[in-house]
Amino acid sequence: MHKKIKAVSMSAVFLLAAVMMFAGGKQEVPAETEPQVPTALRFPMVYLDVMESPWNNSMEQALRVIKAEKPHGLDISWETVENAGFVDIERILREFAVSGKYEIIWAHSTYADAVERLNEEFPDILWVITGGGNRYVADNVYWLEMYYHEATYLMGIIAGMMTETDIIGAVGGFPYPNVNLTINGFFEGAQSVNPNLKFKVSFIESWFDPPKAKEAALAQISAGADLIFAERYGVFEGAKEKGVLAFGHALDQNELAPDVVITSSLANWEPYLRYIIDEWWNWKTTGVKYKSPKEQPVYFLLNNGGPDIAPYHGFEDKLPQEVIDAVAEARQKIIDGDLVVPIIEEPPRAQ
Repeated sequence: MHKKIKAVSMSAVFLLAAVMMFAGGKQEVPAETEPQVPTALRFPMVYLDVMESPWNNSMEQALRVIKAEKPHGLDISWETVENAGFVDIERILREFAVSGKYEIIWAHSTYADAVERLNEEFPDILWVITGGGNRYVADNVYWLEMYYHEATYLMGIIAGMMTETDIIGAVGGFPYPNVNLTINGFFEGAQSVNPNLKFKVSFIESWFDPPKAKEAALAQISAGADLIFAERYGVFEGAKEKGVLAFGHALDQNELAPDVVITSSLANWEPYLRYIIDEWWNWKTTGVKYKSPKEQPVYFLLNNGGPDIAPYHGFEDKLPQEVIDAVAEARQKIIDGDLVVPIIEEPPRAQ
């Protein structure tokens, strides 16, 4: 009796399967085989030094803007790592890669060597490296560069027209190409309106050492500089003590010293973030392979959303109108292509 019931049951199973297969003349496609459109994106953002660094802080500000924008309707989030030194960076990046949770890993500094060692092992990850000293690694490794030279050129015009000693200065981190072109842009702008200028340059050999930057600024002030470009944090304290004016870098730093900071260059990472997210989105939704540029890094300039200068804030009424007009005219010429600010990556020379 038991065997007979089992046989009848098996026949019913086969009959049911046949009916399901041929009913309506076609078989339904399981929903899980249909293309899936992403709704969220989370990735690690790895920083070389502390969050207070303008290079890092400007990125965090841009990330918050992009999160609010929700490109492609995505819920954007990120995981932050500070002080990821070169000794530890490969281990840190590897931990993110092997977790399998991330399809973008953003290494926000000169991390090309570490990424190159990892890329072949994790070829499906979109890797991002930023700043001078990097290079093309592979099609799925995107090298982004921030060229501030146009923005600092505009600040240089202010310095060249406002100086009373004909001596201006700049305090930088390291003589890296992207730091050099930033400071050279400042000097080029100043010299365009005041060919008699002399320049003072100091590199503190650190990405974040405010006391050392302050000492460098005080030394330049003692040598006659009355306007200083603060490529690094710390300059404003020295400038305030001695009653001279300064310029900020990478983000709007007026609030740090409202009576000292005339304006600042702005990093504007938003177009870079949109670009990378678009590359990832295209891969996810169309299967198009990553193809990063080989000949040069990805960068944006003043005419397409790249670095600009911050508002003058309280200096709007303190600067002579001719200075404001000169900056506005030069800015528009840069946007229109009538003024090309040279990219000079050699270390700036003091005069």
